[in-house]
Amino acid sequence: MATDMSDAIRQISQDRGISEELILKTIENTLMAAYKRRFGSADNAIVRFSDDNREVSIYAQKQIVDGVYDPASEIDIEEARELNPDAEVGDEILIEVDPKDFDRGAVQSAKQTAHQSIREIQKDTLYSEFRDKVGEIIIGYYQRERNGNIYVDLGKIEGILPRKFQSPRETYHVNDRIKALIT
Repeated sequence: MATDMSDAIRQISQDRGISEELILKTIENTLMAAYKRRFGSADNAIVRFSDDNREVSIYAQKQIVDGVYDPASEIDIEEARELNPDAEVGDEILIEVDPKDFDRGAVQSAKQTAHQSIREIQKDTLYSEFRDKVGEIIIGYYQRERNGNIYVDLGKIEGILPRKFQSPRETYHVNDRIKALIT
C-alpha cells in the first residue's frame, strides 16, 4: 500500500494535468477537514508527508500541562511522559492521529473537500491554458447538440459552439471536424 499513494498521485497528475504539489496540498486540506470535523478545530493539526510521498501522517500538536482543561490541545505530563520520557510541562508534543478514528461524517466531508478542490484546480488549469489562446482557430470534433448549442471535443475539455456563432447553411454529424475561433 505504501507505493500506492505516490503512484496514485503521479497518475492523477498525469490524467488531470494537475501538479503533484497541488495534489499534495489537496490531500493535506482533506485530512485537515476530516480532523476539524472530528475534533472541532484543526488549529493544532499538522500533516506530514514522507520524503518519497509514499506515506502521509496527521498529528495533533499538544501543549504539555499539569492538569488538562482542553483535551483537544493539551496533554497531561504523565501521559506525555509515556510517549516521551524527557517531556516537561510547557513543551509541545506531536501525537499521531489514526485516520481510522475519524467518523463517517468526517470522511464524507473530507471526500467532498477533495473532489471540490480537484475540480477547482482543473478549472483553473484549463482556464489558464485556453486564456492565452483567445483569437486562435482550433479544430475539434462534433460530439452532440443540445438546445441548439454544439458540444465540441477539444481533447482535454469539451467546448461549446453556441447557436448564434453557427452557420445556418452547415449541418453537423457526430465526429465531424469543426474549426472554431476561441472567444
